[in-house]
Formats: sequence, structure tokens, C-alpha cells
Amino acid sequence: MNLLKWKFTYPVTVLFALLLMADLGFALVHVVYKFNYLSHPHFSIDRDGSYAEVYQYLKEFWIVCLLLLIAVREKAVIYLAWAFIFLYMLADDSMRIHEMVGGILTRSYQLQPVFGLRAQDIGELLITGLVAAVLFSFLFLAYYFASPTARRVTHYLLLLVAGIAFFGIVVDMLHVALPWGKSLFALIEDGGEMAIMSLVVGYCFSLLYRHSPALQANSVR
Repeated sequence: MNLLKWKFTYPVTVLFALLLMADLGFALVHVVYKFNYLSHPHFSIDRDGSYAEVYQYLKEFWIVCLLLLIAVREKAVIYLAWAFIFLYMLADDSMRIHEMVGGILTRSYQLQPVFGLRAQDIGELLITGLVAAVLFSFLFLAYYFASPTARRVTHYLLLLVAGIAFFGIVVDMLHVALPWGKSLFALIEDGGEMAIMSLVVGYCFSLLYRHSPALQANSVR
């Protein structure tokens, strides 16, 4: 079973299209809110606990569930490692772990602003790097024992996670450091993260769907 390429079967395509339309809808609502046509702050895409952010939590939860199902079905530890990575993303997004622990590091070690970034931002980058080192060490260990197919799937997921990191870290730091375009950078950052997370949901669903017993039975017929 080739799990490497995105197969645009009907259910996978419909799911991905629905996710992207919801992302676009939240982005448009954010723009309407910025023009003061909506008053509730939860319509803002870059606000903590906003409707768009809760939707993002759901996608991360779905990804964890899909990866766990794939791990059980394939009997492959590497998918469990990926589930841990997205589980941390969910916990971090919902509980602000990097912000809370980053603040503790900033105060404890008296970190100083640099390159236009606040001391708090430096602390957040440090804790994010530390946690990433632990999680990806487990992933790379599992990668060593993984099958060629699981390794190639990991290559795709690494590319997608790199995209999430680009919007969530690089664009976020630009948003903080640059004195102009705050609203634009906020929309690019959160909108980009949402779109790529939808792509991850679609990709993981395609992996599970294409390996489903029902689909295999139909292909045999």
C-alpha cells in the first residue's frame, strides 16, 4: 500500500475543502472585525481563546487521534512519536506553556532584549527549542527503526511542521520586531498556521483512509 502521495479520493477531498473553507471563513470574519463591523473580541483570529483558535485546537486533537489510529494499525512507533509532537502543540496552544515557562526563564535568568525581540520572546524561543529537541529526539530514534514507507511519510510531515514553525515562530517574531504591519502579520501568521494544520489533518486522514479495511476490500474486487 503506497501511503506516500496525497490521493484525492472523494471523502479526503471533501474533508480538506471543508477545513480550508472554514479557515477562510475565520480569516474573513477577522477582517470584518478589524473594520469594526463586529464587536465581540473572539471574532479576532489572533486573540487568545478566539473562535478560530478553538477550531485550531480541534484540528490538533483530530491529528493526534488519527496518528494514534495509524500507529495502532501499522504497529509503528514513529506515528506515536508524531502523535506526541502534535499533542504538545495542542497543550501549548491551549495552555500557553511556552509563554508561561518562557516568562519564568526570563525572570530567573534575567534575559535581555535582542534584535528587536523582547526578553519574553527570547525565553519563549528557548523553551520551544528545548521541548522540540526532546520530542524530535524521540522521533529520530523511531525513524531509525521505521520502515521505508513510514520514513517517507515522516519527510512529508516534517515539511508540514516546518511550515507551521515558519508561520508560528518566524512570522510571529517579525510581527513583534517590526514596527509596522501588525494587523497584516497577525493575519498571515494565524491564517497560515490554520491552513497548514488543515493540510496536516487532510494528509493524516488520507493515510488512514487509504489503509482502511473497507477500501482494501473494494480494491480487491
